[in-house]
Amino acid sequence: MAPQHWFEDLDHRLDTWLDTWLAHHPDQGVLLEEDERNQAQAAGTSHRVQLRQEAQLLRRVLLQQGEAIQLWRQRQQEALAGHNRTLSRQCSDHERHCRQEGQGMWERLEMIGSLPPEAWRTTAARTGWRVTEAPASLQQAWSSFVVEQELRELQRQGTRRKT
Repeated sequence: MAPQHWFEDLDHRLDTWLDTWLAHHPDQGVLLEEDERNQAQAAGTSHRVQLRQEAQLLRRVLLQQGEAIQLWRQRQQEALAGHNRTLSRQCSDHERHCRQEGQGMWERLEMIGSLPPEAWRTTAARTGWRVTEAPASLQQAWSSFVVEQELRELQRQGTRRKT
């Protein structure tokens, strides 16, 4: 506890000294207040820039997320046409997951777009936005399905040539 007490005592003495000094030098107090306002304004500008960058990233990621949703919807339909109901369900589940992730991104983008200027400096930008990845097991299942479909097609072509 002694180190804590020592630090608090030092902090109190420095505050007292600064208050006394500012009382004797009022122009410096004005400059100090102006500097604090400038720093707060710069912090607000910095947050605004960071939020704008986040919004631009979200926009790009959302466009890619939309492409991923279309891809997995198409794959779901292809798996269903290929009579692989399990893979079709997995593709559908992943598409739904992509939609949910995209909805969260969209809500964040809307929130950023609706922020009043006074809220910019108090709203922290987020990072790490990216397109929802398919699990490795689903990617592997899809690759296996494609190979199976190609083999079936080759077999059909081979039987047509023999007849």
